[in-house]
Amino acid sequence: MLKELFNLSGFPYLPQEATPSVKEKIFTLLKVYGLIFLSLLFVGPFTYLADTFVTHVIHAKSIRQQNDVSFQHLIQKLGYGVALLYICIIGPVLEETVFRLPLSFKRGHIALGISVAIFLFGSLLPPVKAFSHSIGAGYALLIRLALVPVIYFIIKKLLPVNLSVGRAYKKVFVIISICLFGLMHISNYAPLQWQLIWIYPVYVLPQLIMGWGITYIRFKNGFIWGIALHCLINSVAMGLSYVDKTHTVPVKVHPVHVVMKKG
Repeated sequence: MLKELFNLSGFPYLPQEATPSVKEKIFTLLKVYGLIFLSLLFVGPFTYLADTFVTHVIHAKSIRQQNDVSFQHLIQKLGYGVALLYICIIGPVLEETVFRLPLSFKRGHIALGISVAIFLFGSLLPPVKAFSHSIGAGYALLIRLALVPVIYFIIKKLLPVNLSVGRAYKKVFVIISICLFGLMHISNYAPLQWQLIWIYPVYVLPQLIMGWGITYIRFKNGFIWGIALHCLINSVAMGLSYVDKTHTVPVKVHPVHVVMKKG
């Protein structure tokens, strides 16, 4: 399995068992989760070293602390129950639809991924923010949601009917997907210190590793299993964060989520 994990160009062509059982797929998922967990133990100190450099050498605000503040703000805004639902289920489904579903390289999947991405990240655009403030965040969200199928059909219509992607391009798209998934989580540290933007990728090394593992499962077991792994990662992280809060255990975890903003 390790050979397959490091062969990104082979991801779209991973050998499949004739009739893999659910038990075998669960076992594969748990093995990949274990490897991700071990990898996070290895890269974790790099984020601490980076933050020590930021606070003690550059004398800037702690970036890690800002992540904790953003996370707590999300919990306070949504409530723990809703935040749990979003981080552990809704967020993974949306993010996997954007970053992993199009890796089937099918016309419909690409169109759906792009339309959901526009819905998910559209609120970051200044015109959308202004529109949201003028009519209210709830109404703006409903309008954006209603536009998803419209955008989907427009994009699908624009894409070639006989879409063909070469093996070399598939590898490029897989790498881009993993990188964008990881870098997207820089938004968890908002508001950003733009003068230090060059160091933020160090802080999302855990998400880059998670994206790699989830992408492997997406091709090995199927798209739904990629969502399952994503949900598992976030659920365990949320559980540990709850233990940290209630029992003052010194555990710092960072669920794979995007900080929600009104509008």
